[in-house]
Amino acid sequence: MFAVFEPADAEVAFPMSQALELSETDRSRRAFLDLLRAELPDVAQEVVTEIKRSIPEYDRAHLSAYDRILRLSVDLLLAGLLDRVADPDAPTAQRDETCRALGHFEAVEGRSLDLLQAATRIAFHIAWRRTVTAAERERVPSAVVSAVVDAMLVYLDEAVAQARLGHQQATGHADIRRREDRKRLLHLILQQPAVVPEAIEGPAKSTGWWPLPEEATLVAVRPDAPCTRAALDADVLADLDSAEPCLLVPGPLTTARHAMLRAALSDASSVIGLTLPLERATHSLRWARRVLALAEEGVIRDGSLIPCRDHLMTMWLLSDPPLIEELTRRHLEPLRDVSDGQRRRLVETLAEAVTTRATAVDIGERLKIHPQTVRYRLRQLEGYLGDSLDDADARFSLDATLRAASLHRRRRTAGRRGGPGL
Repeated sequence: MFAVFEPADAEVAFPMSQALELSETDRSRRAFLDLLRAELPDVAQEVVTEIKRSIPEYDRAHLSAYDRILRLSVDLLLAGLLDRVADPDAPTAQRDETCRALGHFEAVEGRSLDLLQAATRIAFHIAWRRTVTAAERERVPSAVVSAVVDAMLVYLDEAVAQARLGHQQATGHADIRRREDRKRLLHLILQQPAVVPEAIEGPAKSTGWWPLPEEATLVAVRPDAPCTRAALDADVLADLDSAEPCLLVPGPLTTARHAMLRAALSDASSVIGLTLPLERATHSLRWARRVLALAEEGVIRDGSLIPCRDHLMTMWLLSDPPLIEELTRRHLEPLRDVSDGQRRRLVETLAEAVTTRATAVDIGERLKIHPQTVRYRLRQLEGYLGDSLDDADARFSLDATLRAASLHRRRRTAGRRGGPGL
């Protein structure tokens, strides 16, 4: 009897033991995944922070287009990773679409997949480290941890493959292939002396659909400034890789166009030029670049999408620094023998009187001195400068000179301290 039943008992006992073991492993695995899912928000934040720290191209302002894309992608891909580990047969359509979109985005931005792959490796290393740390803390069986990590590696390979597919599809797209043609068209429009519109029509047609606009708005961008190319409208001509990057927006700058530029250049020091006829577009860019230089020098406040129209007089007044110095010397020659302190006070009062034509009371409030002091200084100035303050032409010249001299001093001061203008 024993000899008959022993094999049967042993045969039955082994499958039952194996079933109990698999059930226990499955429970451990599910509990471990629940633990990892609870830590997902912290892991996602750590991944975003490390990617921004390690890859400057992705380190953009909070809530900018890059920042939103990065955070959304990390959230979706990490959540999809745990779903796939929990169920190897779980659908991957959303993950695949996200990865292809990221590959497409990199192609539109003019980059290879190197940065995206580096970001993916960063995400994997953080996820792996956090997984191992949690497993050690909770005493998760090594077999469970190994299975989770293996699933992560498979998921990573599949994600990178989808990104590569999206990049290849975008690179083969007609708009991407025509980018260099449109860059050449932009240079043709901006060349000096300006070419006639008829000479541009042929190249414009060869780049695809790009009807010649009557007017254009040029945008000057600081070299190496971050720009989200994917946010640009399809008809915007761009050269963002040269030593003097710029954009050409067909037509006037509407509200929609301005919103488009904000999305593309939210973190970039840039200047919006004047809207001019297409044949004069090069002047719009030239002036925009001069205003950008003033921002870099600290004469005006730096920022994104500075309106050139707000600084036309500043640009004109600072167009010839040696001439400013000569005009200042000629106008203030009668004050040459005055002490430096008295000269500074007289010039300060003179500038307020000439540029504002205000009363002694108003000037006193501006300078925080008594009105009687203002009157005394004005009488002194009349003695030094004679009738020139009553001559309209002389007064205009003096006004422009004093304004230019003030801006010139601000430029030199900003240059010495290396700080931004006010």
